[in-house]
Amino acid sequence: MDTIRIGGMLVGYYIRCPRQAWLSLNGLGMEQESEDVALGRLIDKAAHARLPDSIDLEAQTEDGIHLVGRIDRADLRDGVLYEIKKSLSAKEAHLWQTRFYLWLLRLSGITRPNGTPYLGLISYPVLRRTVDVTLEDAHVA
Repeated sequence: MDTIRIGGMLVGYYIRCPRQAWLSLNGLGMEQESEDVALGRLIDKAAHARLPDSIDLEAQTEDGIHLVGRIDRADLRDGVLYEIKKSLSAKEAHLWQTRFYLWLLRLSGITRPNGTPYLGLISYPVLRRTVDVTLEDAHVA
């Protein structure tokens, strides 16, 4: 049996629409070809260009589930994880996707230089708005 791989995008899909998450998990996602995704990639590239490109994370749960994530940007010096989004239309999904990445960092033992957990920041460059995100114990219980 193949190992299940759970990623931040899948978490976001599940929050928006469990059917979309199921389709994606089973290799039936067509979203990567959409104009919205292409526009999102351009916004991502333009926003926070001074920060390093995406960072890939991996962790494994005790029961063998493979967790993966691709963080849009991270300021390693200040310990801030950035997710860049186009609009607020799926804000709740954005919050949970960012929390998932913060959880992956926690599971991997990655902290800020002062030893505290990373902070999350969702950036909506087109809207000139940001949303702070933290990972609370209640989110992972």
